[in-house]
Amino acid sequence: MAAGLGVTCCSVYLTAGKVSVTYLTVLLCYVCAKEEKKAVKARERTNITLQPVESPHNARVVWTFGVESPNIRIASVKLNKEVKCDYEEKFRDRLLLDSNTGALTISQLEMSDSGVYQFQSISSKILSRDFHLTVYSFLPMPSITVTSSVINTSSASVTVDCSVQNSRELKLSWYRGTERLKQTSSPSLPSELSLSLEVDAADGDNYSCMAENPVERQTTKLLTKDIQLGNGENSSWCQNEATVRLIVSAGIALVLILLLVDHIRF
Repeated sequence: MAAGLGVTCCSVYLTAGKVSVTYLTVLLCYVCAKEEKKAVKARERTNITLQPVESPHNARVVWTFGVESPNIRIASVKLNKEVKCDYEEKFRDRLLLDSNTGALTISQLEMSDSGVYQFQSISSKILSRDFHLTVYSFLPMPSITVTSSVINTSSASVTVDCSVQNSRELKLSWYRGTERLKQTSSPSLPSELSLSLEVDAADGDNYSCMAENPVERQTTKLLTKDIQLGNGENSSWCQNEATVRLIVSAGIALVLILLLVDHIRF
């Protein structure tokens, strides 16, 4: 019996009774229980190895796959014998089966590789183990844009928007230092996920936006120098007001000069 795998073997002996010669002895051994699925998570474009239980010497190893139920054979080997991994075109040139241990390596993972992989070692007893693989998409860096700004005599606040392409189990968060301020997620795939935040323009370096899933995270830091206050409508109004003030000041200065010249003449 293999420890820790929930695998038991049932043996039945049949004899011909109390006679001097035993006519028949039959040993039947089969798996009566199987361990629950082992959850495995990985990112697309990477490699992963599914490591099964130790197999008896000269056992036949079979790997099967299915999105819901592992009913498609993808690889097999009789230990220390010829390996066969070309059952399915989907996995062509991406599977490597270790003939000594029965471990299966899948290279260049794709999103469609998510599903249930079942290992079976067949000899006098059958050992079985399921792997529930979830493949997550590659995460791009989230992008930050300034959508509006408000300036007054005491401070300047800016509304910034963080966005990223949505994917499986993705969360998008705004942080100030290590403190999470806001978070959002959406089951709608594919779509763009976005999250807005109002920040103090002078304190921009303390903010960052993080996109994360169970296997990866990407962070974009908000920098004060990247906050362009001239892009918002309120900032444009502020620039126009400054221009008007300059013109008025110039006009007043011109009037004073004319009055001074006129006074000198008299």
